[in-house]
Amino acid sequence: MKDRAKTRILFVDDEAAILELFELTVAGMKGEWETCFAESGETALRLMEKEPFDLVISDMRMPGMTGAQLLNEVMKRYPATGRIILSGYTEQEDIWRCVGATHQFLAKPCDLPSIQATLNRMRGLRDRLPSEEIKKALVRSGSLPSVPEVYFDLLAAVQDPSCPTGRIAEIVASDPALTARMLQLVNSAFFGCAREVSSVNEAVMMLGLGTIRTLALTTKLFSTLQPRSAEWSAERVWHHSLRVGQWAKRLIELEDGDDQLAEQAFTAGVLHDVGKLLLAENVPAYIDLVTRAEKENRLLVELEHDAFGATHADVGAYLLDLWGLPAPLVEAVALHHEPAKTGVLKLSPLTAVHVASVLENAAQHKEANAVLDRLDSLYLDQLGLGSRVPVWRRELVTA
Repeated sequence: MKDRAKTRILFVDDEAAILELFELTVAGMKGEWETCFAESGETALRLMEKEPFDLVISDMRMPGMTGAQLLNEVMKRYPATGRIILSGYTEQEDIWRCVGATHQFLAKPCDLPSIQATLNRMRGLRDRLPSEEIKKALVRSGSLPSVPEVYFDLLAAVQDPSCPTGRIAEIVASDPALTARMLQLVNSAFFGCAREVSSVNEAVMMLGLGTIRTLALTTKLFSTLQPRSAEWSAERVWHHSLRVGQWAKRLIELEDGDDQLAEQAFTAGVLHDVGKLLLAENVPAYIDLVTRAEKENRLLVELEHDAFGATHADVGAYLLDLWGLPAPLVEAVALHHEPAKTGVLKLSPLTAVHVASVLENAAQHKEANAVLDRLDSLYLDQLGLGSRVPVWRRELVTA
């Protein structure tokens, strides 16, 4: 068997002591990592001209070229490279310079376990997409999407105890696409409002911060990733994903799960098919594959795996892992077609998204019973939840 290639990582910081800390961090990972160190952005770019790197971790504030400037250059020249900013400063102006060029932010000082955990996750990204064809296709698009700026705005506001509630509405209103999505959702049949809601403030109060954060994460993806084909619609994926998110959240609530688990299930449900958007945007043959799956009544994931060696679930999980989203969300996206592969047999966002996705597809299909066969009954029985499927169908599909 061919040995797995080492992941190449470049650390950039103008302080020698910090570089020594980085070297200590990866000392026990020499079998997996090949590391290099640079004391300036200019030096880092010269090194990257000579040899490729899988990941760059840079300090924010450095004399000469800042970390923000460096990662912007890396994004332009080497879009396949993972990009992390490390900063001990909290000035928003500095952070915003990196939004769009940075996949993850780490606070400085950062303890060794946190750095090692992040590095291990980033290392796992390489194995998330075994298909070189898919990797190259995603890179040809310029770069994988980064976390939207409005998401960071909302996080900063929520974490500030002195932030007035009206500030959340102001942030949402500053993003027209997010505002439209939010009002569309709050006026949908799912909420059953007796009157139309047109006030951003009122919509924020009705939806809650968890839902608003999820919309902030997804709106940019669904509005910007528009494949050049009249036969494929991102809106179709959006409506399916939104219902899956809503049903996944409700399923957790029906099983007396806590609020945090329910919010994670909603987010995972809305994001579970984001890999389809990335593939449709960047792989020309993908639209034909979707059409073929529908005409032949075949599972799309099987055709994807045969054609590319990876599925939309793999691609979506790759992006969310790159963004540094919580592991339960990444797992739910990665395994929503094959939940038994999880190592933890308990009610989770994965459970909810798997069930909600199958139920939603069955509700839209003329052969609903055939689609329902896609539920992993053995997995649900192992969780002691197999008998709950009729209850979920009644509460979710016919509600």
